[in-house]
Amino acid sequence: MSGRDYRSFISNHRGDGNDKFVKRFTDSGTRAVYKAVDYDKLKAFAAERKFAGQESLVKVKKIQQTSKINKEHNLVKQHKLAWHKEFIRQNNIRKRQQVDVEVFVRQNAEDHAVSAKAFQDFEDYESMLVTDFNQFKTDTVDPIWNLREDLQYWVLEHQHDLDTDETKADHERVMKTVDSVKEQQKQLLDRLHNEQLALEQDLHLGILAEIGHHMEKKVQQGIPEEAFDLECPDLDLKASVLQEFILLDEKHRERLVDLEIKHADVISSDTGGWDAKDHYLFQVIVDQYPHDMQNRRMLYIDMLKRQFPKMTRAELVAHEDWCIYYKYYHERRKDIVTDWIRDRRELLNKAKVVFAEACVAIEYEEVKNEFKQKQQEMCQILYQKVKQWREQKTEAMLLEQKLEEQHRQEVLIHMKEEEEKEKKKRQHQKEKVKEYHTKLDESRTRQEEMDRKRLDELQKLLAEQAAYDKERVKFREIQFLKKEQERWEKEQQKIVEEEEKEERLETLRQTVRPIVESDPVRVWQDTEAWQAHRTGEEDINIQKPLYDNYGYTSQQVYSDPRLRLEHKLREAGVHNTDYARFMMSKMKPPQEPRRDMESTVFKNT
Repeated sequence: MSGRDYRSFISNHRGDGNDKFVKRFTDSGTRAVYKAVDYDKLKAFAAERKFAGQESLVKVKKIQQTSKINKEHNLVKQHKLAWHKEFIRQNNIRKRQQVDVEVFVRQNAEDHAVSAKAFQDFEDYESMLVTDFNQFKTDTVDPIWNLREDLQYWVLEHQHDLDTDETKADHERVMKTVDSVKEQQKQLLDRLHNEQLALEQDLHLGILAEIGHHMEKKVQQGIPEEAFDLECPDLDLKASVLQEFILLDEKHRERLVDLEIKHADVISSDTGGWDAKDHYLFQVIVDQYPHDMQNRRMLYIDMLKRQFPKMTRAELVAHEDWCIYYKYYHERRKDIVTDWIRDRRELLNKAKVVFAEACVAIEYEEVKNEFKQKQQEMCQILYQKVKQWREQKTEAMLLEQKLEEQHRQEVLIHMKEEEEKEKKKRQHQKEKVKEYHTKLDESRTRQEEMDRKRLDELQKLLAEQAAYDKERVKFREIQFLKKEQERWEKEQQKIVEEEEKEERLETLRQTVRPIVESDPVRVWQDTEAWQAHRTGEEDINIQKPLYDNYGYTSQQVYSDPRLRLEHKLREAGVHNTDYARFMMSKMKPPQEPRRDMESTVFKNT
């Protein structure tokens, strides 16, 4: 269908009821079928529905209030559980730290320790603080408790005569004393608070503040003195290696500067714009809930809203994000500083190795040159000796030429004798070699014979083992077939027993099955009850129950020993134990059940 044949779907039908609408309009729009409206009834119905709606609204509000209370109660329970776990964890940490401190002090306070005197001074100072605290308690706290006991005694003594003038005068004197003590306590507390602030300020400004706020490792920038002290014969090599320390420092400083630029808005304040106490309380509350806790963020946000009611959720979330970024900044800075220190240490070790190798190479070259020079000197000395020897040799040769002819005949005779001896010696050696080869062939033949016998024995043993294994496999197959045959016979016997049982049951069913003759006319006849109702001759017993009761009385039920045993076990509170289940399984009913009532559903499974 195209978009141009849409006119074929427009209906041109017009109804014939136009005259009806005109007639209704001329009759002032009334119809005879409309009924008059009872506005009082409608108002009463509307008021009734409105009242019902108000009741429903009150119920809904009550349900919402109850749900809100329950939710608040559950939150408080979760907060208590988290606080209790955190209290236990902090208490364990405190005890562990206290034990470590005591062990450390005990180890260093020994007589042979180097710092024994300092730790002895620490113990003396600690005992002095304990004494001062006890004296302070005796001077300030104990009088308050004595005054409280005296006031209680005075109230008990004058509780019946409070309206007398003497009692009123005593009361005014007592109130002046109490006001005076309150003023003294207020001054004392103000002085203690001022001392606390002064101590905290000293801690923030002194050496302890530097130790507490600058726990990160310090990096010694520049070229270390140890690297300067290293010996290197090549000054250019030493300068290039030491320049690497400066380049390494510049690279890590750039990383730190980039990190500070990225987190400039985070590190501008140590508390994120909050008061120091509020920020500390915020961190304590957040750390109170472990990271593996379910709904952790929801719980600590709820606790923060309770602790800081004047702050909105957006402000709390913003400070939470600031804390996360602040923690990330310090962790990242710590990692960069650690990498910086590690790289400087590795570079220093590498410089030591390089300088040592350079020193070894220079020493090797020096030793090589010294050896070469000695060789040249030795060669010169040897050349002079050789030259002198050559001259002496030339002179000796002239003398030997004269003697050579004299000894020539003697040498020829001696050579002939030596040749004869050499021939005899070679012949003897050939005989020994031949004898050795003969013995070697005999030992090889003997070894081959022993190996062949061993191989025959092993083949015989393997053949016997194979025959034995074959017999075992055949025996196992026979046993398996016997077991399969026995299983099949048992199954056939079970099938036969089931068939016999079904036959017995069918015989039993036939004995109790009702026999009714076919009587189609009986269907169309009136029943005896209907006939009695029509004739009115039925004797109706009003006291007769509507239905017959075929149950059991309480005495019949309680006569079962199993029920009495269960009741006693339940009274003793041991009905859910294994002993109770065992006793109940061993208890038999008063009458054995009929054999045809026994279930066989699970016997074949």
